[in-house]
Amino acid sequence: MRSLPAVLALVFGLSAAQAHEQRLGPRGGALVDAGAYHVELVVAEKTVEIFVSDAGDKPLVATGFKALAILAVGGKSIRVTLEPAADGSKLTGQAGETLPKRVKGAVQLTGSDGKTATGRIN
Repeated sequence: MRSLPAVLALVFGLSAAQAHEQRLGPRGGALVDAGAYHVELVVAEKTVEIFVSDAGDKPLVATGFKALAILAVGGKSIRVTLEPAADGSKLTGQAGETLPKRVKGAVQLTGSDGKTATGRIN
């Protein structure tokens, strides 16, 4: 019985660590919840893309959405405005500098109804 507190501490510690792991989406980008949506953030050099899906992971057409990625890179904040791509599959924008593949920050997503949701990228 003396080891029960130690076992419980270990289990709760592992659960907390797993809760902070970054989920990856089907394209290898960070997958976060933003309100009722799932957003996958993919970064390639200066290009920032987000793919939006519903709570059931069904891809949504990006037309009608707009977004702002606020990324922390090298101790500074970089803001990237994201607009729907011509094919409607994603929102995309260009940063002023090359970005690392894995970034931290947030994505503000605004739907055609004007409602805004935010997802944090750890």
